[in-house]
Amino acid sequence: MILYGTTHRVGDGVTTDDIIAPEQRSAGDPALLAAHCLSTLDPAIAEAAREGDVLLAGSEFGRGGDADSAVLALQALGFAAIVCASASPDFADTAAAYGLPVLICPAALEIAPGTIVRIDVAGGTIADRGSGKGYRTAPCPPALVE
Repeated sequence: MILYGTTHRVGDGVTTDDIIAPEQRSAGDPALLAAHCLSTLDPAIAEAAREGDVLLAGSEFGRGGDADSAVLALQALGFAAIVCASASPDFADTAAAYGLPVLICPAALEIAPGTIVRIDVAGGTIADRGSGKGYRTAPCPPALVE
């Protein structure tokens, strides 16, 4: 599976509470989840993100409880993949169960926000379409690719 998307960036240590605030989790409405997703970190992301975009994140992404709500909020906002330096294993497993690839690739964090990337989730490659630079990551499991 090949994904193309525009990148958006958040920093290190982003918790599930940062992704979607606890008081917003019970909304159940994807539009409300999308509107509040990442709003405590950067409210402009919710306005700028489009279907198929890619979130670049630092280390320890997604730590904390209720990974389900966090993954659903990211998907409601339109993110097709997360590229990060490291992620909580619970978050990565939950994201995979929902079909959201979490790719661990610290080198790819040099990609600038607003850049279009091409991600081959089955092949484990990330390409910066602006600079032409490529990055290797672990391929996603076949069940996730399907």
